[in-house]
Amino acid sequence: MAHADGETRTLTSKTLEPKSSASTNSATSAHFQVQVVMIPHLAVNRQVLAGKAIRRKSQLGLIIAGVLAVASFKPVQGQSLPVLTPTTSEAVTYLNQGLQQARAGNTESAIASFEQAVALDKNLAPAHYNLGLALKDRGKLQAAADAFYRALSINPNLAMAYANLGAALLEGNNLEQAQAYLERALELSPELGIAHYNLGLVQREQGNPKTAIQHFRNAQQYRSQAPEVPYHMGVAYLETNQLNEAKKAFEQAIRLNPHYGKAHYGLGSVLFQQKRKRAALKVFQQAIKGNPELASAYYASGVILFQQDKLAEARETLQQAQQLYEKQQQAKWAAYAKQFAQRTVDQSGN
Repeated sequence: MAHADGETRTLTSKTLEPKSSASTNSATSAHFQVQVVMIPHLAVNRQVLAGKAIRRKSQLGLIIAGVLAVASFKPVQGQSLPVLTPTTSEAVTYLNQGLQQARAGNTESAIASFEQAVALDKNLAPAHYNLGLALKDRGKLQAAADAFYRALSINPNLAMAYANLGAALLEGNNLEQAQAYLERALELSPELGIAHYNLGLVQREQGNPKTAIQHFRNAQQYRSQAPEVPYHMGVAYLETNQLNEAKKAFEQAIRLNPHYGKAHYGLGSVLFQQKRKRAALKVFQQAIKGNPELASAYYASGVILFQQDKLAEARETLQQAQQLYEKQQQAKWAAYAKQFAQRTVDQSGN
């Protein structure tokens, strides 16, 4: 099965040097063979999961779980505590203010508050950590990685900081260092579901789907309500041609999130390979409802409509796919969609 191209972002840093990012594909002029029909395989797309916020409950330095992000985590036992300084009380005030702003969706104000907190108390690890979460939410991957790294320099046993540093490096296409930090997170906290999940993404990108599946299984054990986990497990099963297992995984992701367009697309891909074209078409159409920007769902629908001799509908659907692929700078698949749409014109004689 062919792959639709995805975008990558890179981190650049003196201390966190990344690998270079892969270049994007240009348009191809290869003749599209209808006899060997391909539909795109969605790229990994690095749907990394972030960790919870942490906060200082009091000047005694007790670190407890916050309420901001998608992961549930248990604080690592035996964590060292930051050294208190004369400005700690005021710094904690800014930290708590930042948490409130983040909960209200005001990320920029939260960033400013967390920065004020660390300016007042550079040893306040939760402020550095939550600053990293907020920066990562804004796509500022290098700054986020730096903040997580500073949190770890204060508290080297903070498993969530390792997990989120690994996630930021994964989004920045630095797979080797991402793997190292995620593995360190699991050494400290073996039940940390987001670390298993993101490590599974690393293994998928490194071409190790079987290892990825094991990490996704572990993540599923500890993060049973996150639909991204069974979705990526399904993709890994597809990559190892385990269609029945892939189908079960995609169906589970859809149960957790009925509007998960990519999970519908994955299920449709399984049905397509099983030659269940009518059922696949219905699922691809559900994928479009869940994600109207999912170009590959339009493309796959167009392929099936063409095979059903519904040429006008196929042409319209393939043209929509072409437009979305062009908008998303996926030139190769835009060219395929254009060629296939032209075939509908040639065959109909219109």
